[in-house]
Amino acid sequence: MTTDTALHAADAVFMAEQAVSRARHVVEELHTTINSALRVLDDAELDSAKARLSDRGDYYLEAAAEHLSRLQRRCSDNAELTDELTGHLERASQAVIDAHDLLLLDADTTDPARARDVAQLKPRLAVVGEMIDLAKPMARLAAQHVESAHLAAQQVTPPSLLEPVTLERSIATAGKELGRADEDVRLLENVVDHAAASARQSAGIATEITDNARRRMAEPGRVQIPHQAAPSVGSPAR
Repeated sequence: MTTDTALHAADAVFMAEQAVSRARHVVEELHTTINSALRVLDDAELDSAKARLSDRGDYYLEAAAEHLSRLQRRCSDNAELTDELTGHLERASQAVIDAHDLLLLDADTTDPARARDVAQLKPRLAVVGEMIDLAKPMARLAAQHVESAHLAAQQVTPPSLLEPVTLERSIATAGKELGRADEDVRLLENVVDHAAASARQSAGIATEITDNARRRMAEPGRVQIPHQAAPSVGSPAR
């Protein structure tokens, strides 16, 4: 591997690590948003029950409908987060592909340290790619369940409040779909955490590759290149 190729491969690894780190933070926000939606749904279910048992039924029906309006807003927020997550995962995936391709360009074994670093980097980078490939469909599935909950909440309109069964059916459907979305995101968190850990390890090795490449460029008879600080491992998200 030439020095320039080594530097480009390291840059791609750093980009992958940053994208995975950002994806991890978005997944945390997704979990928070879904939990908030579930709490709103609990409030709607409670008011729906009060409407059946209280002589102030109309009041509690309207309160339950308002909770479902709030639920729709939570679901919309969740959809935006899912779009953001998908973008980070796609960028991470492309960066992993770029790094992998660069690592395969050629194999300069004249530098034992670089050969060792590359040998350590490849399997860790492969894990990052595998975890990202797992995360993508999981994120889509969670989004589908949230969208189903959103559609169920939209079924509650002022005319439908005259039929309490419609409200109860919407609450039950939304609860089932949000519960599935919550399970999806819990699994997604584990996968993205694993990807983030491997990406941090990869970035650490890439830093070693970068440092070795710069040392070689600085050797007598080679062109001096300006020093650029490598991105820190575990760089802050968003």
